[in-house]
Amino acid sequence: METKQASGADNSLIRERLYTFNDAWTEWLAGNKFPVAFFGDSTFDGANTTEWVRNTLGTDNLSPNAFSNVLERLLRQATNNPALRIYNAGFSGQVARWAVTVLDQEFGEASAYNDVKMIGIGFGINDRLGFPNEKAYRDSFKASVKQMIEWCYSGGIQPFLLTTQATVEPGVLTQYAETYPMRTSEHIYSVANEVKRELADQYGLQLIDLNKFTEMFLLYSSVPARTIISDRLHFGNIGHKAEAEYIFSRFSPRTIVVDGYAKIDYSSQQVFDCVPEDWLTMPESPTDCFKVYVDYAKADAADIGIMSAWVFVSSKKKLTLKAYKSESAGTYVRVNGVRKALTGPETVLEQIDIGLYKLEVFTGESARADFKGFILE
Repeated sequence: METKQASGADNSLIRERLYTFNDAWTEWLAGNKFPVAFFGDSTFDGANTTEWVRNTLGTDNLSPNAFSNVLERLLRQATNNPALRIYNAGFSGQVARWAVTVLDQEFGEASAYNDVKMIGIGFGINDRLGFPNEKAYRDSFKASVKQMIEWCYSGGIQPFLLTTQATVEPGVLTQYAETYPMRTSEHIYSVANEVKRELADQYGLQLIDLNKFTEMFLLYSSVPARTIISDRLHFGNIGHKAEAEYIFSRFSPRTIVVDGYAKIDYSSQQVFDCVPEDWLTMPESPTDCFKVYVDYAKADAADIGIMSAWVFVSSKKKLTLKAYKSESAGTYVRVNGVRKALTGPETVLEQIDIGLYKLEVFTGESARADFKGFILE
């Protein structure tokens, strides 16, 4: 395996990437399976989601509301590829030291996941319980994750890293105060997740900061914490859905990430399934904020799509979604599949919370293609 000199301060040698998230995306667009696995603990397995089935080594776990399965459905929709696979390799109660010992059983030739191309390495939550202090926790966890990374490369598999799901453990549960003094969210953040950040830098690996996102979801979404994480440790259905949407935004380069005021129109670089370029209008003196729009007499009155966009809202407050057009009565939009009429030049569609949204625009049964864009604020 070829190596290259790292740019990090430790001057360590790191391997060339075999695959990236964009490799996965383009393979999926080409109709290929290109399996990606998520290897971690119960927060990956799907414990506390409905219809959860505990994972067993070497099998194909299809717990429907674990984030891996939700992510698979989202990606299949976005790429129009029913063959692509996202593997659930989560194991309840397990730690990184255990994970190192079962890599061949879970991903080897006799396993259901033997064709995996990329493995997202998690773990770190349960690991804190087995050590007397932070240094021992750090040293053991780092060594185990490094072993997993090297095993992946030795088998031609691309590793990447995920920080842990956020938990609600500001202090140690009373009954564990003496037994597990590091059973807090801060210990996970400051040790296991810091190790992953360091190893991502050292090895040049892509990192999905699930901890940062899930903390934000707990703090700022309108969903009650009890609904998200009823036992203070494991996300339920709505939390896993939010995680899947966030991970989708990292794999899909089409996703427009919005954390405040934003405009989406025909000059936005990530919109797709749009009108031909020659249908566009670019006025010398725009009368509003939209400098590029469509207001075009087409050859028939067929209802056709004239814009699509994936939008991930990462805002600390709900955003107002508005849509704009000129005068055609036919134009309508769909927000995550729900049809909404445009009632005038400006239509307030809804208040949208943290999460993923598919926006689609249609002409209606009209001989005119008429749409300017969306504003979120």
